[in-house]
Amino acid sequence: MVQQEAVVVRNAVKYYGADKLVFDGLNMTVSRGSIYGLLGPSGCGKTTLLSCVVGVRRLNSGEVWVLGGNPGSKGSGIPGPRVGYMPQEISLVGEFTMSDALYYFGRINGLEDEEIDTRQGFLSELLQLPPSNRLVKNMSGGQQRRVSFAAALIHRPELLILDEPTVGLDPILRENIWDYMIRITQEEGVTILITTHYIEEAKDADKIGLIRCGRLLTESSPEQLLDRFQCSSLEEAFLIMSQTQENIAVTSITKAYGSKAEDTESDVSCRDKCRRTKLVKDEAAYKTNAKYKVSRLKTFNALMKKNMIQFLRYYSGLVFAFIFPILQISTFFAAIGDNPKNLTIAIVNDEAGNCNYGSNFGNVWYDKEDFMCHFGNLSCKFLHSFDDSLVIKKYYDNFSDAMTGVHNGSHVGMIYFNQNFSEAMQERVEYFINVEEANILASEIKVDLDMSSIAIGSYLQRELYDSFDEFFKDTMKICGFSQRFASLPIRFEDPIYGSKDITYKRFMAPSLILILVFFLATTLSTALIITDRSEGVWNRSLVQGVGTVEILLAHVLTQIILVFIHSTLIMCFSFLVWNLKTKGSIFDVICIVYLSGFSGLMWGFLISVMCTNHTVAHYISTGSFMPIVLLGGCLWPVEGSPEIVRWISYALPTTVPAISLRAVIEKGLSMHELEVYSGVLVELAWIILLFLGCLSGLKFKSS
Repeated sequence: MVQQEAVVVRNAVKYYGADKLVFDGLNMTVSRGSIYGLLGPSGCGKTTLLSCVVGVRRLNSGEVWVLGGNPGSKGSGIPGPRVGYMPQEISLVGEFTMSDALYYFGRINGLEDEEIDTRQGFLSELLQLPPSNRLVKNMSGGQQRRVSFAAALIHRPELLILDEPTVGLDPILRENIWDYMIRITQEEGVTILITTHYIEEAKDADKIGLIRCGRLLTESSPEQLLDRFQCSSLEEAFLIMSQTQENIAVTSITKAYGSKAEDTESDVSCRDKCRRTKLVKDEAAYKTNAKYKVSRLKTFNALMKKNMIQFLRYYSGLVFAFIFPILQISTFFAAIGDNPKNLTIAIVNDEAGNCNYGSNFGNVWYDKEDFMCHFGNLSCKFLHSFDDSLVIKKYYDNFSDAMTGVHNGSHVGMIYFNQNFSEAMQERVEYFINVEEANILASEIKVDLDMSSIAIGSYLQRELYDSFDEFFKDTMKICGFSQRFASLPIRFEDPIYGSKDITYKRFMAPSLILILVFFLATTLSTALIITDRSEGVWNRSLVQGVGTVEILLAHVLTQIILVFIHSTLIMCFSFLVWNLKTKGSIFDVICIVYLSGFSGLMWGFLISVMCTNHTVAHYISTGSFMPIVLLGGCLWPVEGSPEIVRWISYALPTTVPAISLRAVIEKGLSMHELEVYSGVLVELAWIILLFLGCLSGLKFKSS
């Protein structure tokens, strides 16, 4: 049986996208207990090859065997604690201290805290690490790389994969690191696969592989390579092989349809080795081993602590979590739904002028001798029936001046009284049917409103009508008539649900609360996975055996806590501070609101999974806000939309739940009523659908 190698790559082919070839037919062998230096220019595929070795990426074709098994196979420990991985990027959480970083990677690799303390002390001295309480984001580039290196070494892995570990380091420290790597390979049997652009530092490697244009040009020890090309430096040998590769490529092109170009010595050597080497998996030596397993609970606890540290040290996020919901809901209740104030209306009163600036209240008296009711300056009585809290009166002498004030925006409308308004009204009351049309017209109060603002116009229209109703009922009472004589022959009884004086604020509140909770949660989760990926923490955690589902669930559980905080703050300020009343159970309200926040959280996670950068994610998150507001029944009832739009509205995650919440608040319905539990079912359906979408997206991204 051929001695088990640490890493064997055979006939590896990898594409980015459909047509960008990274490497083609690549073969590589890394022996156990050795240092393998993988050299090559930037962009030649070194980092991609390492990511395939650790199981983060997959080959399009070919085979990879690592420590006796395929990466990802059961019991291989890779991804997992058998490997230590330092990517080219820093790949650390910026809010971590040096100590936090080592504790996180130690815990997900199964170490106890005491072991981590011991290793941290040793690595701090070896790598000259910064103080344990210094944040990663406050470290210099060299300090960050040293901490990243320490994170790969913390758990004493069998296989150490290092991508450009010594970039930017002090030459003396670089020498110390190489001395340490040589020692652990010789004394502990650790295998090290390292890439570097310092070609000459690879002279201390046991074997080097030179990769260029997706092909491995050679695999040999530094001494053999120098002797073979009669060179004094590895850079010179690499230059010769690169030139040879270029010449071969040109010759192949010019001999199109001709004989096959002669293979380079390195290609022949590689193919011969590939034929001679038999890939053997030693089942006895590499069967499932308990030390390769890390408790899922320990891993999950490490993820939860990581997420909480990230949040608690992100101070602007804390402000957002506690202040922003309060500001949002308070802004709504303070700005929406109250009656308009400081409105001015023009008055043209040909009967009584300016009513002596409000001192003329008009006269209504009943003559018992002739059984007649007499009116005097009845226009002033009507104008006195409402005060400046409704509208401020501005008197004009003529119609044209008043209309000019309305046209230029100084007034919201105009009220006009005919000069014989009281007499005509008296005729109309006395003779009822037998009234001349001229008196009917003269008894009318003509109101011209500026309806460009429908909210203000409709409000004044309703209030002026109510004021006239009260004024005329009072007049009929003085005259000894039934007050119902003054009413229209239609009567609105007390509402079955709600109240007669319900405000637009109460109509909007249920939908607004759910939309606010939904998008606060969306904003929280939109950037999380993108941040983990862009910082490299996501892939680095995967290499150490953490599952994508575990990472997602840890983020979900952390953010649920924040959703509870947001939802609780919003409900406390809505119901306790701003005195929003509910006729139904507060438990039902809490259930609907919390579920809305949870569905918003999952929508944000789906955006974060599917997008590769923050800009696109925030565009999608922000862009989804207005459709949900406009179609969700917040600004206007869904029943006012065309049928197709209405069904789209009902399919949104806040529309039916808002109807359910309104049913609890205004109607006092309970959870067992269809109108209430239908909203809960819609939210649960969205949560499940979005969660499955996240899992599918993560699976697709990792393939």
